[in-house]
Amino acid sequence: MIEQKKVDFHMHSNASDGLFTPRELIQIAADAGLAAVGLTDHDTVSGLPEAFKAASTMGMELIPGVEISVLDESLEIHILGYYPVHCEELEAILEDIRQERFRRMDSIVSKLMALGFKLRPEEVLAEAGDAAPGRMHLARLLLKKKYVHTMAEAFTHYLGHSRPAYVPRQMMSIEEGMNVLLEVGAIPVVAHPGGKVKNDTIEKLISLGLKGIEVYHPDHSKAVVKYYKNLAAEKGLHITGGSDFHGENVMQPVYRANHAVSYSYLEKIKELRKSN
Repeated sequence: MIEQKKVDFHMHSNASDGLFTPRELIQIAADAGLAAVGLTDHDTVSGLPEAFKAASTMGMELIPGVEISVLDESLEIHILGYYPVHCEELEAILEDIRQERFRRMDSIVSKLMALGFKLRPEEVLAEAGDAAPGRMHLARLLLKKKYVHTMAEAFTHYLGHSRPAYVPRQMMSIEEGMNVLLEVGAIPVVAHPGGKVKNDTIEKLISLGLKGIEVYHPDHSKAVVKYYKNLAAEKGLHITGGSDFHGENVMQPVYRANHAVSYSYLEKIKELRKSN
């Protein structure tokens, strides 16, 4: 029965850069037949209380989490932290990072305006709502204003690394980020390594307390999945996977459960949680 149950470890709500509220996200996951869902918003756990209430109402299991970005020299790495114990402390620590997002967005908008885009910072803030603004919010705005035809085009032409409007983020070091997650009792898992995070970096993460690898992700080819699955077995790391769902269209939510994974992976994470 456990093998038949499915879980998505990696979804985002509008508490960060997702389109849907935590409640709506849980409903989408429930409608897709998932047994459990991970809410892993960027740099915040503010959506978790609403998600817990919704999950309880709908008979879903919520995996509380967060996603943070860290730097290892020049390489940006995303770390998922599951089951944080001290959420208030974590939220306070991440406040500086959220504030940095506002400063960064001002710089990005200024670059786009210099390129001839008719934009105002207030428009991006309105798109972000109560969340700290990110490039995903700006990409949606560019799409609405018909400056681009797709979200992907916004990143490919303007917002991605080395593109005309790109502004690097101020991030915690790999050591700082891992320490933060461990201090609040979270289980750290490296997110969508995508072939870029090599063995030496994994070794470094393990030495800092890493417990798992997100093996299954929409950006991972079969070869990449095989590589990290073997690496996880070799290093004794737990496996997770998910859709990294942010939402496509509020009126027509598009969620495909083909990136959900066996509940057995969650069982192993929960066993690890008990032993911590």
